[in-house]
Parts: sequence; structure tokens; C-alpha cells
Amino acid sequence: MKTVISLLILSLPLIQGCGFVYQRHLTGNYYLIAVDTKDDMDVCYHPQRDDAPYTGITGAGVHAAGYDDDFILVKAYRALKDSTGMPSQRYDRTTSEYYIIPVNNTQEAWEAQENIFGPFGKKDFEDKRKELGVSDDITLKEL
Repeated sequence: MKTVISLLILSLPLIQGCGFVYQRHLTGNYYLIAVDTKDDMDVCYHPQRDDAPYTGITGAGVHAAGYDDDFILVKAYRALKDSTGMPSQRYDRTTSEYYIIPVNNTQEAWEAQENIFGPFGKKDFEDKRKELGVSDDITLKEL
């Protein structure tokens, strides 16, 4: 499913020709990308090759992030599901989910999609953060 959403997000600029409305390098091969609006914000992996696409990692709805050289922490609005149970492009702005992404700049894009912890609620996120040894110096900053 992540692959389908990633391909859709990444193909939109080709269809519409508008490019990214937001792009910010985080660390290594990781970027914050929004295609049409900031609501589309996703953490993406982009290997440093000319032919490599940006591959979505977390899904859209990212509204806060923090990172160091070892981990990226993400806070995203929970995507609402459509009538078939698939995530829609609408978000529950009252509920956030949390992700932990170990930084690995040597992997392939498909591996980057699998190399993620979450989504978590706040308590489970804090527990996993401690278990993984994620630095307390990383703070989530609103985007």
C-alpha cells in the first residue's frame, strides 16, 4: 500500500507539472516533501542517483519532525479511511500518530519503506523511543 501511495504522490508532479510546493532536506538521503499542499507532507527517501525517485516513507499528513544523524522522529495527522477502508487524502486533525525512522543512507528505497517504526500513540512512541535509545535532544518541531 505504501508503494502505491508513494508512486501516486511522486507521479503527480509529472501529471500536473507543478513540482513540489515544499521540499526540505533533513539528514542523509531523507527529505520532507509536499506535492500540492503542505497537507501532503511526507518524509521521503531519495538515494543520491540521478534516476532515483523520492520514495514516501510515512505517508502524508506530517506536521512535525525532528532528527539527528541516527533517527528521524515524525508526528502526523491520522489519515481518515474511505468507504473501502483505504486511507484518503483527508486527515483527523484531532489525532496524531508518531513514527521513528532509523537513518540508513545505504539502503534501497523499498528497504527505507520497511525500515520504520510506527504509527504509534504518544505513550507507545515514548516507550519505543527509549527502547531504541533515541536521543532526548531530538525534539519535534511544527512545520
